[in-house]
Amino acid sequence: MDITWLGYSAVRIQSGQVAVLTDPYRASDGWAMPETQADIVTISRDHPRHANAGGVEGDPRVLHGPGEYEIANFYISGMGTPHRAPAGADAADTPRQVNTVYTLRAEGLSVCHAGVGVPTLTPRQLDELNNTDVLIVDAGGSERADARRAAQFVNQISPRIVIPVGYMAGDADGATSGIAGLLGELGVAEAAPQPSLRVSTTSLPRETRVVALRPAR
Repeated sequence: MDITWLGYSAVRIQSGQVAVLTDPYRASDGWAMPETQADIVTISRDHPRHANAGGVEGDPRVLHGPGEYEIANFYISGMGTPHRAPAGADAADTPRQVNTVYTLRAEGLSVCHAGVGVPTLTPRQLDELNNTDVLIVDAGGSERADARRAAQFVNQISPRIVIPVGYMAGDADGATSGIAGLLGELGVAEAAPQPSLRVSTTSLPRETRVVALRPAR
């Protein structure tokens, strides 16, 4: 299985001839998602930064929320969680939305895309994720409290591999400044960005490892 990060929460997961794309986004803040083909698109939240399915090439099957799906060689489950408003936002002015946490299973691997921000899960939902091999999670941004919350979520799930997303690298070399807070909370001294991750059941590390990816251009 090959995993490539396209910026923000967009990740392309390739298994054999089938590709899943999570949270495709519109051009924003000077960043545009690379032209990308996919067979399946998952949408975690109805927002332009996460729901631009029309920008994906091909004729993908689009999944918009909670449910159970079996498509090609992927088994996908989506669980709904409340979407947390940004810090400082007036809750009365923020419409209640659902964030969908997707778990994708293929090749004997379980990959969880936590969606927008860090979700709040019930004990039962946490139990459903306790066999996650690869966790794709929002890095938490620059706020220390958010990074701490993201780290707590990682520790609750205890995946074999953590891929931080939800930010854009500060330069062409893919600097990890956007995930510095999360790395610090997890006790990781350094995570050199790499262009993609190839993972299999035999290559999984014994202990949790953070893999920083460089956004594709």
